[in-house]
Amino acid sequence: MKLPNMRILLVAYDYPPLNSPQAIRWYYLSRELAHLGVEMHVLAPDLSARDGNSLAVPAGVTVHRCNAGGMAGWLARRQRARQPTTAAALPQSDVAKAQHVGPSTLNWKGRLHQRLERYVGHWVYPDSRGQWRASAGAALEGLVDSIKPDVLICSHEPAVTLQLGLQVAGRVRVWLADLGDPVLAEYTARRWRRRAGELEARVCRAATLISVTTASTRELLLARHAMDPSKIFVLSQGFDDTLSPAIDFAPKPHPGELHLLYTGRFYSFRDPTALLEAVLELKQVRLTIAAPEVRPEYLAYAAKSGGRIVFLGEQPHAQVLKLQQQCDVLVNIGNALSVQTPGKLYEYLGSGKPILHCHSAKDDPAVGLLDEWRRGWSCANDLASLRVFLATLVEAPEQLYAILTSGSSTVLAYGWSNLARCLLARCQQVAQSKELVSCTFPTEQ
Repeated sequence: MKLPNMRILLVAYDYPPLNSPQAIRWYYLSRELAHLGVEMHVLAPDLSARDGNSLAVPAGVTVHRCNAGGMAGWLARRQRARQPTTAAALPQSDVAKAQHVGPSTLNWKGRLHQRLERYVGHWVYPDSRGQWRASAGAALEGLVDSIKPDVLICSHEPAVTLQLGLQVAGRVRVWLADLGDPVLAEYTARRWRRRAGELEARVCRAATLISVTTASTRELLLARHAMDPSKIFVLSQGFDDTLSPAIDFAPKPHPGELHLLYTGRFYSFRDPTALLEAVLELKQVRLTIAAPEVRPEYLAYAAKSGGRIVFLGEQPHAQVLKLQQQCDVLVNIGNALSVQTPGKLYEYLGSGKPILHCHSAKDDPAVGLLDEWRRGWSCANDLASLRVFLATLVEAPEQLYAILTSGSSTVLAYGWSNLARCLLARCQQVAQSKELVSCTFPTEQ
């Protein structure tokens, strides 16, 4: 049953055809909101995905694009002039052929571009993507006048979208700031920390609603800022619940072998070293990694593994979902920050495969989630722990698999269709002052 029509304008720097975690989040949420009957508009920069990794714009969503500004805008214009037919327009089979396979490293042009962007980021807040603000600000003013949205949503990361939201907050009925993580985080550059804290405070005062991805982030923001607790809610990452793969939680019929898969990104606070070292020691274990821009020290483990550690580079999202169904166990590497949970942990729920979560923080919320879901196991992200755990999975997996369940009641709340329905219900509650439409929210404290 479709909910009453509503007009939503989303401001998102990362949106299809980009293939980033934020773009994937809003690909699914905007797709499901459109399915619910929402008139869905998106303001995004005019950028192209690289290496054939384009993500299609969902049907029913109207995208308004403007110049990304700076070098990103110049490169996008240059790329379109040289390659008028993008990978997004190719048949799926051609996209698969064009994708990059192998260790992902930057050539000299990429390294130069990266250095220039870092330099610009010393002067532009929050980084080089802040150069989008001028063109996006002008476009947003016009869209608010022409579309007259019932709800404006700003997708944080980068924080320039929050600056844009503040620009028009007084002209929309509902402004929802999708923070995800705090604006002022542990990884915020020292030169921007005061500015990030001030922006976060302004957003918490001005926004009608604030969504975050974890309960711990919600508690952190409530402790930092005096605001009504009902104003901020958890809108976690999710999985594509329109797919229904068979649950595969039985020990493999080929004992003594184990194929692990990691799909995602590596950051300074998400370190795969212990996992790579453990796999290198255990000859019965193979590890496939689909990740962009892998550091040379990680690639060195593949060179020493005799083919048991393989880096595929960045892959299209559809291909990543296929890879997830072809392994024995999916690996999630937890952040060393307790207020964050990698979105891939939720995406893995849709694969039907068991999950191994390697936690680095003592209070990592993902450990509790896996205990609740019974869809996998947790292990400390250190060599000694992983060595023992993986050896057990190879040699005597029956007891570990026995604690898993194929029941879906604990995970259905994290399907993108339910998350979009709950998001819309929150917006309706505020915009129309009506009773909240019944839905099941993921746990929020």
